[in-house]
Amino acid sequence: MRILSWQFFLIYGSAATLGPYMALFLRDRGFGEIQIGHIIGFSGWAIMLSPVVITGLADLKASPKWLLGGLSLLAALSVGGILVSVGYWPILAFFFLFTLSYAAMSPLLDGLFFGVKKSRSLGGGRELHYTDFRVWGTYGYVVLLLLMFFPIRQTGAVSAALLAGLICYILIALGAMFIPEGQRDEVTKKVSVLPSKSALVALLRRRSVLFTVAMFLLICVSAGFHAIYPVYVVEELGLPSHWMSIVLMLGSIVEIFWILGVKSFEMRWGQRAVMLGAVFLTVVRFALLYAFPSLAVAVSTELLHGAMICAMFVIPPSVLDDFANDGNRNSIQGVFTMLVIGGGRLVGAVLTGYVAEWDHRAVYLLYALITTLALAILWVGFRPGVKEKFDALDARGD
Repeated sequence: MRILSWQFFLIYGSAATLGPYMALFLRDRGFGEIQIGHIIGFSGWAIMLSPVVITGLADLKASPKWLLGGLSLLAALSVGGILVSVGYWPILAFFFLFTLSYAAMSPLLDGLFFGVKKSRSLGGGRELHYTDFRVWGTYGYVVLLLLMFFPIRQTGAVSAALLAGLICYILIALGAMFIPEGQRDEVTKKVSVLPSKSALVALLRRRSVLFTVAMFLLICVSAGFHAIYPVYVVEELGLPSHWMSIVLMLGSIVEIFWILGVKSFEMRWGQRAVMLGAVFLTVVRFALLYAFPSLAVAVSTELLHGAMICAMFVIPPSVLDDFANDGNRNSIQGVFTMLVIGGGRLVGAVLTGYVAEWDHRAVYLLYALITTLALAILWVGFRPGVKEKFDALDARGD
């Protein structure tokens, strides 16, 4: 299982090379907030296209690990295109192509993990826990952030971060060849249509639809926050750009302990309480950023970053797998990525661009309000473990 850990390490670690630095890279190329919002927000359409198709193929006859390898090579080529481009439209196109490939990588990896987990469980092997593997993604994020500090400090060019990302995607492609795959149902192999329909039904059932809506709101916030936070801290609060990776690394180091604690927290208080608590702490984070516009507060709120990541990206895959069946185990991750992450990223990044053009600080008030609404929806509608009679339909793939 070590290869799975390393794939989590590289895929999530590579997010440290583009995520924090893409907006700064675009600023270096002379783009304004609205253009940055459009470039990053338009990529949300890519997230709405590729995950559902790629994970649907993975649930049918295509090999998930070979799909992952091909996508990572396409991501490497796209990042190379971004690095050599200077105009608005070429960068928008290459970033769209990059997002098209990267967007399906995480749901594919999650589907691979849950498939292997089920095979191990049926075979009487040691039970695998998602957080034990997902935490390797945070390890990768921390390591890559640390590595980015030195070349950016020496050269002042954030393009060094994108080059590191390109190397990561080449390594992911090489590692994909050695990933184990779970045993596939013969019935699933014979299905002649994409299993996306049953995955969509599973996400919109009565016991899951409010969770889906709340996650859409949270992803809107996440997409906008990750796009604008580095610009806000560097340009508004005066942090030197090469220190940005250290600030983000602080949050990611603390995030490790949050992720490692999820399993024990859920055993003690239950998944619902942990999810609600994590979202509440995210509200607190945004309220502090709005109320106290200082560098010390902005850096200190990174201590709450782990709660935000757990609520938006660590707990949800396991919840989705509970909604899934053997016929749509990959597809439910892909459909969720398409609808919730893709749609949320599109809306969140573009909205943030317009609000930030008016007032950077007001963005955090907007985030606090949206996150509070999501918390209220989860309070009412998130009831993990409570099933209804119609779940039997999902089990048959209807």
